[in-house]
Amino acid sequence: MEFLKSEYNSDKAYVWIRHLERTFRGAAYIHPQEENPSEFVGCEIAERRAVIKALKYERILAKKDLKKYQDFVKACECYKNWNKEDPSAKIVYRQLNRKLKRVNDLTEEIKNCEDLLKRYIVTREVLKKKLKEKKEESK
Repeated sequence: MEFLKSEYNSDKAYVWIRHLERTFRGAAYIHPQEENPSEFVGCEIAERRAVIKALKYERILAKKDLKKYQDFVKACECYKNWNKEDPSAKIVYRQLNRKLKRVNDLTEEIKNCEDLLKRYIVTREVLKKKLKEKKEESK
């Protein structure tokens, strides 16, 4: 993935990345009750959202590729002289399993990125709350 650019203004942040010859945009909007909006945090959240979009697109392509391999293997298995124990058949099954593993890995990676984004937002809120409490205690 290649970072292209980011934009930040008073109410939103955008980040553009390039992945697999396509451009993906992530956005983060400033919460109305935000006291000190941070350009860094807004762009960080927007970038993570753009990465998730890019991974979802990659998974769509991987699923299409997997479907082609599955259809090919089904067609081969319809022949009565198809031997699953033949070395060439084992190569075909190995390639099918690789495609399936890639789809599963992408699904897991997307899930992890979404979880990290949620944790990032929650952790930031907790830290801000604690800092606010510390400031009030020190006064």
